[in-house]
Amino acid sequence: MDELMGFVLGNSQRERVIQVLGSKGPMSAEKVAKIERITPPAVKKVLQDLGERGLIEESDGIWRLTEKGVELERELRRRS
Repeated sequence: MDELMGFVLGNSQRERVIQVLGSKGPMSAEKVAKIERITPPAVKKVLQDLGERGLIEESDGIWRLTEKGVELERELRRRS
């Protein structure tokens, strides 16, 4: 988990995406981009990177945290 935490904390956009999915629940990439004011291409890259590490998953265009992602998001909240 420490390696994943370092990966997420190493980029503020990754951290923000994990936090918004944790606090607001599953949503589309477009909605994440709008809420966090991140360009759509940047959000898509962040979502892809987080998905490759098993922190989030996509179904029918909606992204949500996996169990591993939920654990990491809780740990982020504890640290802040």
